[in-house]
Amino acid sequence: MSKLFEKILYHRVYSYLTENNLIDNRQYGFRENHSTELAITIIFDELLRNVDNKLVTCSLFLDLSKAFDCCDHETLLDELYHYGIRCVSHKLFSNFLHNIMQCTKIGAFKSSYKRISCGVPQGSVISPLLFLIYISDITKASSFHTTLFADDNTLYMSNSSFNVLQTTVNLELCKIDHWLKVNKLSLNYNKTNFMLLTSRKHNPISFKVIINNYSISPEDNLKYLGVLLDNKLSWKPHVQKVKTQLSRACGILSKLKHFTTLPVLKVVYNSLIHPYLNYSILNWGRASNATIQPLIKLQNKATKIINPINSGSLEEHFQHLNILCLPKLYSFSVGTFMHSYHNKLLPNHFDEYFVPLSSIHYHST
Repeated sequence: MSKLFEKILYHRVYSYLTENNLIDNRQYGFRENHSTELAITIIFDELLRNVDNKLVTCSLFLDLSKAFDCCDHETLLDELYHYGIRCVSHKLFSNFLHNIMQCTKIGAFKSSYKRISCGVPQGSVISPLLFLIYISDITKASSFHTTLFADDNTLYMSNSSFNVLQTTVNLELCKIDHWLKVNKLSLNYNKTNFMLLTSRKHNPISFKVIINNYSISPEDNLKYLGVLLDNKLSWKPHVQKVKTQLSRACGILSKLKHFTTLPVLKVVYNSLIHPYLNYSILNWGRASNATIQPLIKLQNKATKIINPINSGSLEEHFQHLNILCLPKLYSFSVGTFMHSYHNKLLPNHFDEYFVPLSSIHYHST
């Protein structure tokens, strides 16, 4: 009964927040028609645009320590009141949060129950939405461009001058640090990194990013939502990572083919190869042909292991196995994205993502 009640509560609160545009457009976590792939798309395209415009960009990837467990209940209730959830509705959430108890049990010994004053309940249907409300104001805490996926925060800022950028980044980080402290969230300084992106050949070695007297370490490539972004925006590190996974999977298929049937091998392919090729291909699929070629070869190798080609072309072989080759998988991903765009199924951030050809010229192309 509690799960059903929470689902009803979730849908009513989510509808209210969505209809009144109260959840920040840059939050991509736990929301309908939002995904990690779209969050990566927004970040990658903005970084690419800055490089094209000859700007230097500092991109920071914040790592929050146990963010879901650190949500202060009183602060969360204040946020709910601020967003218009008041009167009986507010009392409902107050009762929900204030009556969470926990104890510690070791063997036959059990401690007394204590009330929890922080953290959204684990396994609760409404907890992710409560966390989005709790963290939503971080986008207003500084002048950074911010992209959020639940507690994964990416901040980026650009300027034509290295020195101006360094000064501004450090000043704005002080505001972020202050916001985190006020909201009782802690930053994992050892896992927080920054990446400098520029079209210039030489980066200044002295570029420093400091927050709360901690020096943040620079990286040439960083993992974000399951992909490796690099400071050249080439996708080479990510493709190399996928290549390693595919090589391992081909080895497993080679051993299995002597003991099992074609349908089972296809299940293994769809478990160990397809997810790596398909995940965020909308983004890394734009890499150069030379970068992606090793993955095409490994995919071809995997399909030949599953069902050796006796006759016919490679394309017919893929059709026979009902598998999309990598270039077609990318085309399908782009087609799906464009279908969602034309049918208004993408987040509001994408509303003005494309410029209509008619606004540039009227002759037929």
